[in-house]
Amino acid sequence: MFVLSFGVVAAAAQERTPQAVLRFDQASREELADLHVAADAPAQDDGRPFACKLNRRRVSEAAAYDAVTLWNVRRVRVKSRRMRLSDTTGRERVRLLKFFIERDRRKGARPHLLGNVAGYTWVSHIREGGRWREVPAHIGLYTLRPEVDSLRRAGQVDARGAVPEAFRHALPRDIPYVLDGVEVSSPLFQFIDGLILRTLSVVCVSEGRPCVVGDTYPGRSPLVVLGGERTTVAAWLEMCRAGLFEMSAGMPMHYYYILPVEAVQLYGEAGRYGAIRIDMAE
Repeated sequence: MFVLSFGVVAAAAQERTPQAVLRFDQASREELADLHVAADAPAQDDGRPFACKLNRRRVSEAAAYDAVTLWNVRRVRVKSRRMRLSDTTGRERVRLLKFFIERDRRKGARPHLLGNVAGYTWVSHIREGGRWREVPAHIGLYTLRPEVDSLRRAGQVDARGAVPEAFRHALPRDIPYVLDGVEVSSPLFQFIDGLILRTLSVVCVSEGRPCVVGDTYPGRSPLVVLGGERTTVAAWLEMCRAGLFEMSAGMPMHYYYILPVEAVQLYGEAGRYGAIRIDMAE
C-alpha cells in the first residue's frame, strides 16, 4: 500500500534551508536593475516597541504571531501611536501593527492543491551500490488524481489515503520542473510548494519525457528580500530564467520564509504575506 503525501506545509518550509548561488558575475547592473522591483519602504527602526491589534482588538505579539498566516491575512496597517504597554505605567510611543484577518476559518485556510497530481513524495536520499547518498530534493513518487478518484468511488482508498502500490508512479530525478512558466531547480520548486503553490501536474513534453509543472497564487505572493534588496517572486523567477540564481555549493546561500507578523516588523506593510529572505551563508 502507498500513503499519499500532500506536499509540505508552510511551517515546514521554514525548517528547510536549501543552498543556492547568485551568479552576479554573469549579470550586468542593467540586467539586475530590470529585474529589481521596488517595494513600499518599511517603517524606520528607531527602537520603538511594537504593539499589535487583531481585527481591532489588542492582542499580544505572540498571539498575533500564531493567528496571522499567509492565507488568512486581509490587510495590514502600521501606525505610530502613544499607548500603555503591559510592562509600563505610562503611555509611550510605539509602532502599532494592525492586522485584519478572515473571521471564517474555512475562508482563511490554505486552499487544496489543484492539478492532475493527487499525492506525491519528496525524496532527498537515494540508495546506490548498497549505500544511501544525499541528492537534490525531487519528487520520487506520485499518484494521479483521476486514478485516486476512481479508487475512492470503488472503495479502495481508506481513511488514511492509502492506495494500492500499482497506482504509485515513479519520476526520474533529472526531469525539468517548471514554475509559472519558468524552469527552476527541484529544491526551489519544493520550497514554493510549502508556501504558495496553486497547482501541480505531471505532463509529457518532447519524446514522452515527463515534466513537473506548477503555478502559484499571484495574489498571495510574499515579499522577496534577496541580498538585502527587496523584490518579488516573479522577479526572482526571472532571475532563474536568466541563469542568475541556481542551486550550487560554490557560493552557498540560505533562503527561508518569515511569517507575516515578523515580516511586517522588518519590512512594513509590504511584508503582509510574509517574506522570503535569501542570505549568504556564513
